Amino acid sequence: MALLGVQSLIYGVDDLEAASRFYDDFGLAATRRDAAVVEYTLEDGASVVLRRNDDPALPARFTSAPGVREVIWGVDTSAALEALGASLAADRKVTRDADGTLHTTDASGIAIGFRVFARKPLEAVTSTENAPGQVRRWNEHRRWVRRAQPRCMNHVVFGVPDVDAAATFYRERLGFRVTDVSRGLGVFLRCDGRAEHHSIFFLKTGIVSWHHVAFAVQNIDEVMVGADHMQRCGWKSDLGVGRHRISSSVFYYVNNPAGGMSEYSADTDYLTDAWQPRLWEPKFGNWHWVGKVPDAFMNEPDWDVSIIDDPTRPFAELSAGAPAAKPMNNG
Repeated sequence: MALLGVQSLIYGVDDLEAASRFYDDFGLAATRRDAAVVEYTLEDGASVVLRRNDDPALPARFTSAPGVREVIWGVDTSAALEALGASLAADRKVTRDADGTLHTTDASGIAIGFRVFARKPLEAVTSTENAPGQVRRWNEHRRWVRRAQPRCMNHVVFGVPDVDAAATFYRERLGFRVTDVSRGLGVFLRCDGRAEHHSIFFLKTGIVSWHHVAFAVQNIDEVMVGADHMQRCGWKSDLGVGRHRISSSVFYYVNNPAGGMSEYSADTDYLTDAWQPRLWEPKFGNWHWVGKVPDAFMNEPDWDVSIIDDPTRPFAELSAGAPAAKPMNNG
């Protein structure tokens, strides 16, 4: 079995007009728009679906705040979907739609589903980089774009009270790999059919909550074009543009009226099963900024990252400061 990432992200929203206007401005292409549903389809075939909060087609709420009501994960084959359904039905309720989509809940009570997904390959759109001592682009500008156009969803993020239970379910029942751990903050996991640094991140919080979805764009220029356009349209960001050391990705998060945030993301790490997960000090691993550094980050964090000897070790144990394995030096 291979899970191919998020096939569909389904929101329950308070204001369908505002939520759809946000994603129109964000750069998604609507393929259905009526009084009840707005659906956007990405280049790889994945979708974002907006429904009104009282829509009976939505699963039960797992959080009181507006936001994502269900994550549908893509499965590579019908046989794999049947095997997964049988496995999950051993200890939880699993239902099936007329189109074959399976629905259940994970260990945190988050609504999840599975359906066969023929993910479309993405064609590369390259822009050659120059650097001192390594000139590759002569007598031409970089490729410029007018609008950001997200091409696929890289990952989703949920807050959960029990990170260990959440991560164990995805690792043992769904075949996810732990890719990195942010000490005291959360666990990053990658599904087996995707190579991006993580497909889901579980953030340690007091209650189950929706946090954000990351959409991949081509490069940092497109992140900045998207950031500029969203600000001109009146949408706000609390974090600005920066880069995560933990995954190398450039980010720009925008507050979303549909719930949580939506992120433009570029230049993430791609991993194989030879990757060794690492334990990071959160401030060092998660953030550094273009522009104004938030007051809480004015003291530069220490270089603090080490390779984890056993990725199945409990999050609570790693967060308590137990040695992970060997430290990684600067560079």
